[in-house]
Amino acid sequence: MGVVGFLGVEDRAVFRMGLRIVAMLAAVMAFGIAASAPASAGGWHGHGHSHSRFSFGFNFGAPYYWGPPAYYAPAYYYPPPVYYAPPPPVYYAPPQVVAPAPAPYCREYRGDATIDGQGTPFYGRACLQPDGRWHIVN
Repeated sequence: MGVVGFLGVEDRAVFRMGLRIVAMLAAVMAFGIAASAPASAGGWHGHGHSHSRFSFGFNFGAPYYWGPPAYYAPAYYYPPPVYYAPPPPVYYAPPQVVAPAPAPYCREYRGDATIDGQGTPFYGRACLQPDGRWHIVN
């Protein structure tokens, strides 16, 4: 005789209902565990990262620590860097001082002009051009 043999008819119905509830909870938990692992058509990509937007799961206990990532030596060793020494500075000779052109030959002039019957004084400065003509400066 099992546990059910010692129970009355009403107690058996309550016991069966309890078993159904426990079975439904177990089914819901199994579905939740199965749904928490994302399925992908491309297969498992490693790294333990989920690429789905929805995840259903349970968090019991302390989180698991993965530790630092493993170091793998590269398959190809890169050559050492090349150091470039800049060229030495360039020194330019100072520009030659060009003597200014010789000052033109200039003279002051003064005179009286008769305008409308009146004498008006005028004055200024004129310089001799290379072609022999005089140019009034001011």
